Amino acid sequence: MRTQVAVFVDAGYLFALGSIAIAGQTSKRERIGIKSDVFLTEVKSLVRQLTGAKPLLRVYWYETSTSNRVLGTEHVHIGQTNEIKLRIVPLHQHNFRTAVTSAIARDLAELGRNGAISDALLLARNDALRTGVEFSQSYGVRIHMLEIFAEQDSEFSALSSEADTNTAWRRADVEKFLIEQDLATIADYDTTLRSYQKPLSIERSLSMEPNYEQQQLDREIPEETKDAIHNVVIEFIEQLYDEELEACMGYWRNGRGVPNSYDKSLLFECRNALERNLSEDERVVMRSSFREFVIERVQGDDDSQSASRQDEDLL
Repeated sequence: MRTQVAVFVDAGYLFALGSIAIAGQTSKRERIGIKSDVFLTEVKSLVRQLTGAKPLLRVYWYETSTSNRVLGTEHVHIGQTNEIKLRIVPLHQHNFRTAVTSAIARDLAELGRNGAISDALLLARNDALRTGVEFSQSYGVRIHMLEIFAEQDSEFSALSSEADTNTAWRRADVEKFLIEQDLATIADYDTTLRSYQKPLSIERSLSMEPNYEQQQLDREIPEETKDAIHNVVIEFIEQLYDEELEACMGYWRNGRGVPNSYDKSLLFECRNALERNLSEDERVVMRSSFREFVIERVQGDDDSQSASRQDEDLL
């Protein structure tokens, strides 16, 4: 086995939790920039703390992409940064987070099986990584989990129990390399988002309406179509981190609709499920379902925690 370290970065996780840490809410990906050289310096410093003088093999940076998405200048810059390997993971029919998780687990297991690494640092948080972690550990690889604590009361995920070490980055750490950007200064917008842009009057009416289910739909939507949309939304929400759900609840205290950072991903997932673009009425159903199911999920978690505390009081 070679004595060297590989770092695996789920960019979606980094930007989702990082944006909450520095801005207090999830932000559109285009609004959060990264100083890749500073990020690499921070990662190397952590690797030295955790593993001593073991050399860095490389940093694997995972991004998702669609067939009609053009990579921006930020991705090009990351790909050209020394010691960072940009891995573009096609979405196809896969969930936007499951696709990256599968790629990380596969690469981690393969490097472990080949004896190419002695240690792996994972900047990710998805329980689906468990199999890859266990497989690589069976070949003697030490796993170091790095999570982002976006809030004061954040806790390590269930996956942390499988790791050899656990480290948390907080706001003071991530704001060294993540920065908020003004969209007006960004020339390369995501082409997927462009394809879904509608006239301002329609967008405004959709985004400002607090209860989509009360809107009058132009035509009846078949139940099987509604069910398909609901299933996509439910699966999508199951992939969100608890901090993101809480951020949505905070967003709805002052705003309406689906946060832009999730809206385009939901549209893409629903389009895949229906094998066509959604009508305006179907988008209303999608956005209404997102709000309904997020609230249901958060309230359900709160009820479970309350019941657990009551049980502890009885002991």
